[in-house]
Amino acid sequence: MRALVTGATGFVGGHLAEHLLAEGDIVLGLSSSGRWPESLQFLARDIRLERYDLADGGSEDLGELIARKQPEVIYHLAAQANPQLSVSDPRGTWALNLGGTLNLLEAVREAKSKARVILVSSGVCYGSPAPEFLPVTESCPLRPNNPYSASKGAADLLGIQYVLGYGLDVVIARPFNHAGTRQSDTYALSSFARQVAEIELGLRPRIEVGNLEVTRDFTDVRDIVAAYRLLATRGEPGEIYNIGTGRDVSLKRMLEILKDQSTGSVEIHVDAARVRPVDQPFLLADASKLRGQTGWAPRYTTEQTLSDMLDYWRTQLKATLQVAG
Repeated sequence: MRALVTGATGFVGGHLAEHLLAEGDIVLGLSSSGRWPESLQFLARDIRLERYDLADGGSEDLGELIARKQPEVIYHLAAQANPQLSVSDPRGTWALNLGGTLNLLEAVREAKSKARVILVSSGVCYGSPAPEFLPVTESCPLRPNNPYSASKGAADLLGIQYVLGYGLDVVIARPFNHAGTRQSDTYALSSFARQVAEIELGLRPRIEVGNLEVTRDFTDVRDIVAAYRLLATRGEPGEIYNIGTGRDVSLKRMLEILKDQSTGSVEIHVDAARVRPVDQPFLLADASKLRGQTGWAPRYTTEQTLSDMLDYWRTQLKATLQVAG
C-alpha cells in the first residue's frame, strides 16, 4: 500500500514506518521538522520526509500533496502526546491535537481522496473509569482529566463527523499505554530502563521513581503499530478500536523485572517530585473488538519489551561515553 504517516519522526511514527516498510508498503513521512532524528536515520534511504506543521499550516498545501501522492492510507500520529506537558501548554496541545486533525481531514476532503485515515487517539480519553466499566470497552463514557486526553477525545468526535458528514473513510484507534526502544525517558518505563543502565555503568547510585503502585495496561509499541496496519486493511469506517493487552501490571512489578534483568545492584528511592498531581490509578483495555475483527494479538511479552529497552539504553549510554571519552 501507499502510506502517508504524519508524525513519522516520533517514537511511534518511527516504529510504524519501520513496520510498514517490512510489510512492503511505500511510505511517505510528514513532520514539522522535516528531519530524521539520529536514531531514525536508517529510514532516510527508504522514506521521503516532507516538512509540514499541521498545527500552523492550512489544508491547501497538504491537500495538494495528498492529491499528488495519492496515498491509500494515512496514519495520523502527529500530536503533542505527553499528558503532563499538556497541563503546562494546553493551547499548544489543543492547536496540534485538534487543530492539526482538522487541517488533515480538511486536506483529505479538499483533495477528494479515497484514502483510509487511521486517527490515532488514546485510551487515556476514558480517564479513570468507574469499576463497572472495567475492563474498558469502546462504549465507556469519556472522562478526560487533562488537555491531552480531552483534545484527543475531541479529535475522535471530529473524525466521526467527517465520516457521517462528508463520507470520509476514517477509523479511530485508541491505544492504551505502550513502550519500547527509542521512547523518551520522560515516560516511566523508559526512565526506569535508562536509570538501571546508568547504575550498571556507574553513572548514578540509585534509581529515582514516583508512584509505583500505579497499574497500567502496557503493550509493546511493535504490537501497537501492527494493530494500526491491520485496521488499515480490516477496520470499519467510523468505528473505534481499543488496543491493549487486557492485562494490568504495576510499575512496581515492571521495575522488579528490570532489576532481575540488570547486571548491577539497583537501589530504589521514591522521589516526591516524580509523583504526578493527576494520575490514573487503574486503566485496563478490552480489545476484543479489535481481536475479533482483525485477528490481532500481542506478540511481545512484558519481559521482552523491558529487556529490549534496557539493551537500547545500554547501547546509547555506552556510545555517549565513548564520544565523551
